Amino acid sequence: AIGGPDRFPLLIKLLDASDVLSVQVHPPAHLAAGLGGEPKTETWIVVDAAPGAYLLVGLRADATRGDFEDTLRRGGDVAALLHRVDVAAGDAILIPSGRVHAIGPGNVILEIQQNSDTTYRVFDFNRPGLDGRPRDLHVDESMASIDFADLTPRLAPTGDTGPALSSDHYELERWRFEGSRPAAPVGEMAVVCVLSGSATIAGGQLGPGDLALVPAAADPPTVVSADGLPVDLVRIMLPAS
Repeated sequence: AIGGPDRFPLLIKLLDASDVLSVQVHPPAHLAAGLGGEPKTETWIVVDAAPGAYLLVGLRADATRGDFEDTLRRGGDVAALLHRVDVAAGDAILIPSGRVHAIGPGNVILEIQQNSDTTYRVFDFNRPGLDGRPRDLHVDESMASIDFADLTPRLAPTGDTGPALSSDHYELERWRFEGSRPAAPVGEMAVVCVLSGSATIAGGQLGPGDLALVPAAADPPTVVSADGLPVDLVRIMLPAS
């Protein structure tokens, strides 16, 4: 795991974007150490989306590295060169290290990622920080990290339960069910997050956005139950290896 065996290998966040977030990129594994950082692959699942919500992921089909670098170094709006994807609740996409990205306004996102603190800020729409000055950009690190062959990436197929959303660092399953089912295989750790509906696990109730950690030492195995209507949830596990 990143940071050694004493560091939990995953970060799981809920992001509520009222404005477009900064354009960012995370360094690929083969470059991260040389840049003084750590790789980070993440997955976004749209929990809620206002009308007109969008994501910026990868590059437009006509964007070139030269155009991007020229725009970035002169302080221009590189977001205009990114691929825009309109989204609705339930949509999802994998953001591997090297994929330039930004979250548009009106999105509530469940973000599952490697536990890494390395984010290179590519562009921040010339907004001031808390000190009134524009926040620092990581131009050289960004140019080294961005995959410029990553053109017009697509959302995961509707209803996908695993491979298009999983990575080498975590495995995802999206469940919609009634009744009860085991939250994790015997001897394995899992995190469950409710997207819609209500569920009960280990005597506690989970609503939309709530998460629960199921320890590998749970004995007997932990069961998650839908409360009445079908529940939509995401189960996150470490790779079996």
